[in-house]
Amino acid sequence: MCNIELKLEHIQKSYTRPVLTDVNLSVFNESYIAILGKSGSGKSTLLNILGLVESFDSGEYCFNGVKIRQAKDYAKLRLENIGFIFQAYNLIPTLSCAENILLPTLYSSKKQRDFDELVELLDIKPLLEQKVTTLSGGEKQRVAIARSLILDPGIILADEPTGNLDPYNKEIVFDLLQKENKRGCAVVLITHDWDLGNKAKTTFVLEGGRLIEKK
Repeated sequence: MCNIELKLEHIQKSYTRPVLTDVNLSVFNESYIAILGKSGSGKSTLLNILGLVESFDSGEYCFNGVKIRQAKDYAKLRLENIGFIFQAYNLIPTLSCAENILLPTLYSSKKQRDFDELVELLDIKPLLEQKVTTLSGGEKQRVAIARSLILDPGIILADEPTGNLDPYNKEIVFDLLQKENKRGCAVVLITHDWDLGNKAKTTFVLEGGRLIEKK
């Protein structure tokens, strides 16, 4: 697992209106951060900026000593350091579960996490040869989480990871995020779920384009 040191300073982002007006945030391996806010408040935009998939208009972002600049492609930095978990799973329906999990390894020479151990952790061994179209929502999310962890990232970025899940599977995701954080993996998630948000070490509300820490 790689070291993580992310620093956002005075980040601004606008579309037809300002979305992020002055965002400041630091993230390290021990961080477990939840960001809550109303729909349209800019949570997903902020997560995309953190994940190096969307640019910002002004401010500074330093990712492990690399100053992030506009209009540059940081695909390798993203692939080898960040694990993404999405509400919609983003699995490839024509592939088996095992193929979906191993997909990131085709694009990186980074040492992967032990496959069997990961499968056991997420209790998905019976699903490996199935196509993802045959799975329940909770099973799809567990497969998607395995894919996000296969390259042993230093940070997990989770976008509403329990939004489509029943209470049983929500608890599985809760427990997994906490276990990964205890291993030294930073976690940043956005959610509408205060139960999930309250399990984080640090909770922010994104309001008026700024992060407000909840004590």
